[in-house]
Amino acid sequence: MYAVVTKVSVAPGRIDDAVGEVNAQVLPMLKSQAGHVVSYFSRNADGTNGMSISVFETKDQAEASAATVGAPPESAVSVENVEVREVIASG
Repeated sequence: MYAVVTKVSVAPGRIDDAVGEVNAQVLPMLKSQAGHVVSYFSRNADGTNGMSISVFETKDQAEASAATVGAPPESAVSVENVEVREVIASG
């Protein structure tokens, strides 16, 4: 399995908007992608940045998903980094 690890910064005071975007747009889109296994989203304590980990069955599927990562100009987040990593253990 392979994971797409995405780091974002959140616009000041817009953490609630960011959470809404994840639930209304991002998660449904990820679930529809080929090979999607599971996705997790997290934020830091002050709500200024977030991270997601989305797991896919194959490297090709993870790379295809990573290529779609982006945020429209009006989004509550700005994408800082996207990486595809091999999952080496889970529990």
